[in-house]
Amino acid sequence: MLKLRLILLFMVVQVLLMGADVNKTIVSANKDFYLKLEKSLDKNQPKDILSLQKTLLKKLETLSSNLESNKTVTVSSITTLPSITNQNEYKQLFVKYLNDILQKDSYNREILKSQKNLKSLKKEISDANASDLTKQLFYAFYKKQIDYLNKKISSIDKELEIYQKSFANSLHNISFNNKKNIEMSKTYEKSLKKINSKESELKLKIERLKLVDNNRSIENLKKQINQLEVQKKDLIHKKLVYDFLIFSKLLQDKKEELFEHESSIYKFIENHYPNRYEILEDDLSQLFKYMKKEILGFIKTLEGESVEDIKEQLLDVWNFINRPIFNINDTPISIFKIIIAIIIFIIGFFISKAYKHYIRRLALNKNMSESTQTLLINLGHYFIFIVTFFIALNVLGIDLSSIALVAGALSVGIGFGLQNIISNFVSGIILMVERSIRIGDYIEIDDNTRGRVIDIRMRSIIVNTTSNIDIIIPNQSLVENRVINWSMNDKIRRFEIPFGVAYGTSPEKVIEIVLEAVKNSGCKSIFTSKDRYTKVVMTEMADSSINFELFVWIAGKDIFYPKSITSKFLILIYNALNEHGIEIPFPQQDIHIRSLDESIISSIKK
Repeated sequence: MLKLRLILLFMVVQVLLMGADVNKTIVSANKDFYLKLEKSLDKNQPKDILSLQKTLLKKLETLSSNLESNKTVTVSSITTLPSITNQNEYKQLFVKYLNDILQKDSYNREILKSQKNLKSLKKEISDANASDLTKQLFYAFYKKQIDYLNKKISSIDKELEIYQKSFANSLHNISFNNKKNIEMSKTYEKSLKKINSKESELKLKIERLKLVDNNRSIENLKKQINQLEVQKKDLIHKKLVYDFLIFSKLLQDKKEELFEHESSIYKFIENHYPNRYEILEDDLSQLFKYMKKEILGFIKTLEGESVEDIKEQLLDVWNFINRPIFNINDTPISIFKIIIAIIIFIIGFFISKAYKHYIRRLALNKNMSESTQTLLINLGHYFIFIVTFFIALNVLGIDLSSIALVAGALSVGIGFGLQNIISNFVSGIILMVERSIRIGDYIEIDDNTRGRVIDIRMRSIIVNTTSNIDIIIPNQSLVENRVINWSMNDKIRRFEIPFGVAYGTSPEKVIEIVLEAVKNSGCKSIFTSKDRYTKVVMTEMADSSINFELFVWIAGKDIFYPKSITSKFLILIYNALNEHGIEIPFPQQDIHIRSLDESIISSIKK
């Protein structure tokens, strides 16, 4: 007992910590759990609440016991094909068939009511306190009642299949009195018309009596109408039985009129069973189709089917694909919903593809930069994907608010676990919007990492080096660290080429020779303007040489190959200086000897 109370206390604390929600432990518990829970109820609570809790627990014990049992829940004693030898037995079996259909409809209606109660209770539990045991027990009761009713419906469906086989198997051996059956059907139809007429008169009288406030007479008339309703249901039931016997005789004789008679049965059901038309029409249609295929064969049955019959087959397919195959958070998911969701994703894919094609074509016509093109394509692609995803969820019927709650609960974990990914994603958006780095730019991350940007993605960029090596760089590092963009505003760069000459050489002559050599080099990449022009400056008087630097502006793709440009101008300078006999020094050192040992001097002389 102490252990059970500790478990209950733990469940209450857990629910309070997590927020108000349905206690799944109570819902999925077995009979033994409810028995122990009943013994541990708080005796100090109000008697009416205590009594209600005990009643609910008793019902839960019974439902759990029935659900836990391996035996099938049956509504009749038929488990095998019954032996039918005459029309009366054949008729009685159809009466049971109709009763089972109507019972199945009643169970479905009860399920709908319980589902509505579950929805209301779930809202009450979430709005109030989830530790309210009475509400939790009510929720568990309705949930198990639905499971139990579904089990009963499953049992009825199995019995209906047995009835169908029995009707088809025994049809050849039955002798039908078709003349009498037609007469009885017409008799019941006339009686129904009289009752409908009588019912209309009584309703008209009630409307008149309301004007004079004659409540007593109104109540009497309502009682008469209720009695007529009972009689009408009995007549409808009997007429359906005899209509089925007529159908069976037409099928036995393989007459074409049976298809027309079948349609008339559906119309009769629609007129007199408006609230139960769908379930009666569905189950009777299954019975008729099964019998026709067994007796007439598939081909002949298909040939005899009218346009209405084909519509009914399409309706069967429609009902099948709309039948729930599983639930997500109490939301039924059918094959049709899944197909529509897949189609939406396919449409989204083609829309994204068409959008990319449109942007590329627009980029050609408007001379749009490759970077802007990539930005528009990526943003549009992700936007289309997100919109498609949420439309698909809406089609499936999944409550987006529940997804928001789950996302909120997982936000802390996502914040830590996906911190770098999210940071790179946001950095990618910043890069695309700022356009500080674009496709085609030549960037330098550090002394050993430089190259041309060939792609900008939401998480990283790809840089291709002059060695044709692709380097993937996370966007976050580009936003947080220093990046040198060689071609951000234009593709013009100044190169500084250092060189030196020997002492004793005229600096003015060196400058003149180098400038003349550059001018006559024929290099098409050299750029000259009012503010940007080639010049040579003397930088220092070093130990072994007079040092200069050549400042030359280079435009175009050559700026992406700095080593090649530097090499080209160093060779140019070297050849020009060498041609004019100007010495290019190299490091040298003079040694002055002040004294030597006499023995060393003697050995040198010898």
